[in-house]
Amino acid sequence: MASRDVETLTRQEVVRAAKSFKLTRKMTKWTVIVDGRELPARLLLLYSAGVAPNDPTNTYMAVDKLKALGFDTRYEGKSV
Repeated sequence: MASRDVETLTRQEVVRAAKSFKLTRKMTKWTVIVDGRELPARLLLLYSAGVAPNDPTNTYMAVDKLKALGFDTRYEGKSV
């Protein structure tokens, strides 16, 4: 189950967080497009919610939440 902070996240919070998000690892298979930038889906969602990387939210939960917020999500570069 995703944390409450992740579940209540808004589209505006994700867009705001994406502007300052810095990728420090290699790109993941699941990504999201925010303002023309391709970013790792789960890491961006956790960063947006201000929760630790070990939060119980898994990649599939993150992708579902981002889709629900109206973002284009991709798997290995292909829209899903």
